[in-house]
Amino acid sequence: MTKKALKTVVPRTLLAAFLAMVLVAVAAPSAVAAGSWSAPTPVYAASSIQSPGYAYAPSAIAGSTERSFVCHSRAAGDVRDDIYLVKRTGSTVTSSTSVLTASASGWDSFHICDPSVVRVDATLAGQDYDYAMFYLGNDQNCSCHNQIGVAYANGLDGPWVKAPNPVIGFQAGASSSEWGVGQPSATTIDAAAGTVLLTWTEGYSTGTVAKLGQVSLLSGTPTVSGVGAVPTAGLLDSSGAADFLNNFDIAYSPQRDSFYMVREMHPYPTTSPNYISTAVQVLSISGAGMWSGTGTWAVEGLIDASVTGASRSHNPGFLRTQFGTLPDESQLTVFVTTSALDPNSLWSYAIVRTTASL
Repeated sequence: MTKKALKTVVPRTLLAAFLAMVLVAVAAPSAVAAGSWSAPTPVYAASSIQSPGYAYAPSAIAGSTERSFVCHSRAAGDVRDDIYLVKRTGSTVTSSTSVLTASASGWDSFHICDPSVVRVDATLAGQDYDYAMFYLGNDQNCSCHNQIGVAYANGLDGPWVKAPNPVIGFQAGASSSEWGVGQPSATTIDAAAGTVLLTWTEGYSTGTVAKLGQVSLLSGTPTVSGVGAVPTAGLLDSSGAADFLNNFDIAYSPQRDSFYMVREMHPYPTTSPNYISTAVQVLSISGAGMWSGTGTWAVEGLIDASVTGASRSHNPGFLRTQFGTLPDESQLTVFVTTSALDPNSLWSYAIVRTTASL
């Protein structure tokens, strides 16, 4: 089945940048820091349909109907995730339903999470699709043995069909008790060519690092090329020390040829819960600096309790177009998961949004 050509809003300079990865990146112009963050407005809390329930880690797509793909408690009181689609018109949630669940067997048979959804042509088993959802999956009752898969659909509302094997697999020879790979974030390079930039987190006994690569989806089997490290120059923790990178989302600005990133800040707190952040940080980097791995991040802003009013601000994501670009080049909108302290922090998870001008 031949698909008609699509006019993508993402410049092909991104693809050219990929092909020129071996070149030294030019110095990026100074980033203009984002303005002050607006008072947060509620997006969604799972408690509206489950008691108790939780939702976090949104992949949000702007439109007359705003769609957020979120990690969500599978059922009330169940600490296993499905991926839900939350639809809103204005400030009103119009629906919240599971669109992807764990498989009956195989590599993603226990838990799935961390959706990142983009518009891109793809092929699976001779069938053409228009959208891809990258996600984390595992097969054990633990925060371990994670891998990254992809599912396809012909509309944002689904149905979603999984590719059978991981796109980014677990490291050969590593103990299955290690964390693995996950937290994918994708932006479209060329929708008609079936290519995306994928970033993700790797966590093994050797340390935690962020990776990137180009994924091609038209052959029927996803192929990954040009794998390298996401730059960490310019990343500092709250004490000013050089920092590592995990649990982040990216968005592309065609106007600036820059990437924006929102990430969890470190160090994590010593009080419980001690595995999620108290603040998220927004940064930017040139397109060439991102692809080459030699760029330096510039800080754009910080979203903490002074903005959200919550003890924990974590698992963030940008409001993006379906291509992973900024829907409005004059501002950034960040979706943040908020929560209270323990006991029962998990059941207090809720998603809010805040905006700053650029």
